[in-house]
Amino acid sequence: MSTSNPAAISVNLPRTLYVSGCAIEGEVELDFRQLAQDSIQEVHVKLRGNAKTIIVRDKTTVKEDIDLVRDDAVLWSQGSCYPAPDEHILRVPFRLQLPPDLPPSFQYGGFMKAGRASVRYSVTAVGVRPGALQLNRRVRIPLALVPKDENAHRARAKFTALAAGDEGKWRTDSKEEKIRRGLWGDYATVQVQLSIPDSPNLPLFVPIPFVIKVKSISAPLTRAKAEAHPPDKPVFPPVPDAYGKLEFKLVRKVFFRARIFTEKHTVDVVVFSRDIAAAVDADVPDREWVPLEDGGEKTDGDPEAKGTWVQRATFRSTFRLDCTPSFALDIIKCEYRLAVKVPFPGLGNDVQLNMPVTVTSGIDTPVVRDDPGTQEPGMNPGLLDLPPAYWDADDGGWRDDEKD
Repeated sequence: MSTSNPAAISVNLPRTLYVSGCAIEGEVELDFRQLAQDSIQEVHVKLRGNAKTIIVRDKTTVKEDIDLVRDDAVLWSQGSCYPAPDEHILRVPFRLQLPPDLPPSFQYGGFMKAGRASVRYSVTAVGVRPGALQLNRRVRIPLALVPKDENAHRARAKFTALAAGDEGKWRTDSKEEKIRRGLWGDYATVQVQLSIPDSPNLPLFVPIPFVIKVKSISAPLTRAKAEAHPPDKPVFPPVPDAYGKLEFKLVRKVFFRARIFTEKHTVDVVVFSRDIAAAVDADVPDREWVPLEDGGEKTDGDPEAKGTWVQRATFRSTFRLDCTPSFALDIIKCEYRLAVKVPFPGLGNDVQLNMPVTVTSGIDTPVVRDDPGTQEPGMNPGLLDLPPAYWDADDGGWRDDEKD
């Protein structure tokens, strides 16, 4: 990634997802013709990271922030070094160190929202100009950062193997509800089940297998009524016959504080079931008649014998995550859950299952997006999924860094 100020300074950094505790290495290009024209006497490079919250209540705006990292270096000063003869560009390398245990890059909210919270990192080259009336020249590069995952290799290998079909332990959460079509009548039973690999954390950028099972058991009815039901008409409650007819998503819960005020928001990060290109193994067998074991004398062949229709649907596939990992600071907390919502006919009959999960980075070294040599097999990373506002180098949220 590169941004430049045509007046004098440009900063060159690879498009990298950094991890806490690593070094940030790049170079600053100095155009000596423009340095002289702008009266720049020194060039500094600054590494900054901060967590910031803003909450608006009526006409009151309250802010709170935490400094996470500050590192400075002087790269050049007048008379220290010059380009080669007949050249006007000098390239100066730099190396800045990130501390361990930093929270990940994060951005929530924006213009016109009552609350905003962010964790932002940047490298800035500053051209220092003399005099109070001459503003310094600044070139800022926002950085994407995630915490270092000490179990990265083991976790990635485990999930990749399970996605390829290896057997392993699974975590399963279930939800059962009693529903009926209207205000009267007997209740039917619906069950929703979600299974994912049994792991304390879900890593980024790897395929994560899942299984969703839906089962419905109709209200009891006689065999005669069951046989009279048209074979092409669904039996209440019908199970979804396609993956896209249910909703499977990742949900984020954000808590943040600014002094005396607090905010809590829930947002959908990604709806996996909307991905029409996803390869899904769907198994939706024909409905099954199951006689009731009531101990009576009626046999299953008796028209008055009672039973239930049982319907099942199973969907198997994988999903990938590229969101900000879970984290908690004094002023910001980010949590996640997987949610499965299955629609059933009738008012208030939809069933939703929530499974809390912890998202981790899944990497322990920086990953350069355009350098496959820094990526493990099957990793397929992009940049962290951050909103455009995070990457706005001219955003007013950076102005506090310009005071030093």
